[in-house]
Amino acid sequence: MFSDLAGKTALVTGASGGLGLHFATVLAAHGVRVTLAARRTAPLEDACEAIGRSGGKASFTVLDVTDRASIEAAVASVPGRLDILVNNAGISGTGASMDYSEEDWDAVMATNLKGVFFTAQAAARRMKSDGEGGSIVNIASILGLRVAGGLAAYTSSKAAVLQLTRTLALEWARHRIRVNAL
Repeated sequence: MFSDLAGKTALVTGASGGLGLHFATVLAAHGVRVTLAARRTAPLEDACEAIGRSGGKASFTVLDVTDRASIEAAVASVPGRLDILVNNAGISGTGASMDYSEEDWDAVMATNLKGVFFTAQAAARRMKSDGEGGSIVNIASILGLRVAGGLAAYTSSKAAVLQLTRTLALEWARHRIRVNAL
């Protein structure tokens, strides 16, 4: 089913645990050379070792998606051609809407929306220059389509990721770059 993935390269953000680690592990199991990216080094090292023990190929890079220089360095660190970006890094930021601070709102938007955009942008530029196109998967949430109490910033950011994904898919299709949301 996934035989066409063998030999590809991928960057997975937010890969120190949870869904990001799961995505990286599944890709590696299907022959993709994965670069795991997140802020914390120790979990990334452990994940790469586990993937290696399972026969996969993995490396890691430290990445803060709220820092453009960090994004550029992470995208540049992927060996060979960049075929796949799994744009997974995100935070939830819970709290009552009437009590939510500007700093908390900005942190969620910087990670979940701004980080997704600038990481996709850096990856798309590389995919375009590599000349082969690629695939970008932005991790959204069912809460981008529904609501939940105490998650105003999160639900807003994930709804924006859905619309951003549609926009990027339309714009970057001419470069053979697919952009989807999960």
